[in-house]
Amino acid sequence: MKKLSFLIQIVVFCCLSLYIQAQSLSPQVVASGGTVLTAGGYSLAYTVGETATATLSSGSNILTQGFHQPDLQTLVKMLAKVYLQGPFNGATMNTSLQTAPSVFPLAQPYGGAPWNYNGAENLLSVPANAVDWLFVELRDASFNPVAGGKRAVLLLSDGTLRDVDGTAGATFTGAVPGNYYIIVRHRNHLAVMSAAQITLPNALAYDFTTAAAQAFGPNQQKALTGGAFGLYAGDFNADGVITVADFNFFSANAALINVYNDADANLDKQITVADFNLYQPNASTIGIQQVRY
Repeated sequence: MKKLSFLIQIVVFCCLSLYIQAQSLSPQVVASGGTVLTAGGYSLAYTVGETATATLSSGSNILTQGFHQPDLQTLVKMLAKVYLQGPFNGATMNTSLQTAPSVFPLAQPYGGAPWNYNGAENLLSVPANAVDWLFVELRDASFNPVAGGKRAVLLLSDGTLRDVDGTAGATFTGAVPGNYYIIVRHRNHLAVMSAAQITLPNALAYDFTTAAAQAFGPNQQKALTGGAFGLYAGDFNADGVITVADFNFFSANAALINVYNDADANLDKQITVADFNLYQPNASTIGIQQVRY
């Protein structure tokens, strides 16, 4: 009888081990007490209860009994200001994507190629002054991507950024405070990188709009009316260069109306000659190596 009981325990353990290897588990718990605290660039999540005790382990997976224990994460805030040439009206940027019927997506649109970003940023409602979504990245001194250094955020009509939680700027979860280059991407404008490393978190927004030289490399921003500077319109396939491939993308989508489409350079929901007129003078503009896909 003891042998049978021992065999049953072995079988159960093996089954659990296989199950653990086949699953990707994240901490989830129902508890009577606990909270999430955020301060000074850190986030601390915890529940009240007994100490967690490991009971089974296999590879990089551990099955525990007890309550979810403290989970400390760093939060780095980045403030920036940027203009897009397409919707720029001489003072601010138009918010035509929200004109009824609105085509402004509630979920971030950078999940597909070439960005392949799997972030879950989404909205319950769109702020009235939101122009579109941006995709921002942090790079280290050698221009390499950093852990936790990607985020989809909203671009507001005055050029500032807003996170989906309503706070100013972009909040990077998992990145640590330090010096970074900032890359700003849009789905149909040429991406830019800051001219120098920025110390994050930053209380004063890094302002790309004041001079072309605020972007790394020569000829990386378009001179706009009023002495401002912004991202070149017309990189419809977002690969970091404006070429005939972008014209071909535009042609394939011409004459569409009331759409959220990457060929819509001026973000007015229509694919017309106005979008071609933005693309044509910018053809052959090449982004720096660090922003190309």
